[in-house]
Amino acid sequence: MDTELLIPIFWTVVFGGLLTLGVRKLTKKVPVNKKWVRPEPKKEDPKVMNQ
Repeated sequence: MDTELLIPIFWTVVFGGLLTLGVRKLTKKVPVNKKWVRPEPKKEDPKVMNQ
């Protein structure tokens, strides 16, 4: 490949990447509250069991 072609290809990739990152940041989805959360298993406290 000619060196003359590498420069425009390089800058195309750089600006394309910046554009992609910018669009992703602008169109980021708002986090949604979960409808159901897995309950944590209850850990029995040994002090309570012995009383």
